[in-house]
Amino acid sequence: MMKIAVCDDRKENLEELCSYIAEYFTEREDNEYQLYSCLSGKELLNVIEKKQFDIYFLDVLMPEIGGMEIGRMIREKNQEAIIVYISVSKEFAFEAFGVRAFQYLQKPVKKEELYDVFDQIMCFVKRKQDRRVGIRTREGLVNVKIDEIMYVENMSRCAVYMIKDKEPVVSVCNRGSFEKSVSFLNSHFDFVQPHKSYFVNMHYIHTFSSKSLIMEDGTQIAISRKRYEHTKKRYLEFLNNGEKS
Repeated sequence: MMKIAVCDDRKENLEELCSYIAEYFTEREDNEYQLYSCLSGKELLNVIEKKQFDIYFLDVLMPEIGGMEIGRMIREKNQEAIIVYISVSKEFAFEAFGVRAFQYLQKPVKKEELYDVFDQIMCFVKRKQDRRVGIRTREGLVNVKIDEIMYVENMSRCAVYMIKDKEPVVSVCNRGSFEKSVSFLNSHFDFVQPHKSYFVNMHYIHTFSSKSLIMEDGTQIAISRKRYEHTKKRYLEFLNNGEKS
């Protein structure tokens, strides 16, 4: 389910953009989506305090708080959200890419332009879902889908990757730290480190308690005291972002 937020202080622009988005998904029956629209940046900020979206369409110039500031606040909570800016001028295009905007559209937005952006977004999302990593093992390089990694455990200086519905993959032993050996997971919003010996994919958490995580396969993973607050915060952000739905 793709969750989309559209924010523009001009009602006619907001309604037109939302109608284009609805038409795009109607023509592509295999894609499910939820669409939320609001007429002010303040209203959107109130919403994203409790819920995050996959895609944001933000008007650059709005009263009280503009799209650029909203984009920076979104980035503080979610590094992977897709942000598309909309403006009557190209004046802010350079600033938009400072918050890693996916695209910058000039008003009035044409339906064909919006469709093209969504086609790009769909390709980008599919590539993310298909992301893979090569793990060096004694037998050779094993190709693993990142989304299928349930958790990684540090065992005798080897990183053991527990893969959904597959046999574990054991890396060659590390000379450096465990964190360094699996550093690529730090850039993924889905993963958190609740304990010095584990990295966990939050998609596969079944139960979160004050002392441990219980994974979907029944594995119980301890949460260290010093990592508890950070882990809890990250997991709540994950849930609010709708990743669990």
